[in-house]
Amino acid sequence: MELSYYKRDKVRENLNKFYKLATEEDKHQGKYWYHQAHEFCARKAVEYGFNIETVTSVLSALSPANKWERNLIDTDTVLNAVREGKAPEDVKVCTYNKNKEKAFNIAQLCGSIDASSRKTFAFVQNIAYLDGDYVTIDRWHLRASFNKMHSIKINNTIYDELQKITIQEAAKEGLKGFEYQAIIWEAIRNGA
Repeated sequence: MELSYYKRDKVRENLNKFYKLATEEDKHQGKYWYHQAHEFCARKAVEYGFNIETVTSVLSALSPANKWERNLIDTDTVLNAVREGKAPEDVKVCTYNKNKEKAFNIAQLCGSIDASSRKTFAFVQNIAYLDGDYVTIDRWHLRASFNKMHSIKINNTIYDELQKITIQEAAKEGLKGFEYQAIIWEAIRNGA
């Protein structure tokens, strides 16, 4: 199933509406959000002796139901625990136990985030590589995209369409898709 022409146009209209509601501060914060996340992961990669993709994948695995500031702390906690030979049950993090175990497996090089997990894979590509070919389509971006339209079940085809639309709209503003997505997130978070 894919989006109708009408829904594609509405998504573009909705994204542009939220982008236009963004303040200059939202635009500044959003444009550099992924760059700052990249710098954090690069520092942790050096500190703990991992590559940046591994650190970013740990961060991504720990992100569900976790506030960003806490996610950074939890990433550090897991990387340190793995370095010290601790097990998942030896540390506390603010996400689900299944995600903590996944993060440990990734840090122990026994797992990874695969391209079939569209959102988390995009999150890793955006942070680790600042890769403009991917957009993290999270619940906030879905809300912005569909605004008041009836809820739509997201499948891989629709995810890819939303990613493509976001990248196209971002290019019109001289931005990468992930920068545009982060600006919209900032605008929504700040009451747009």
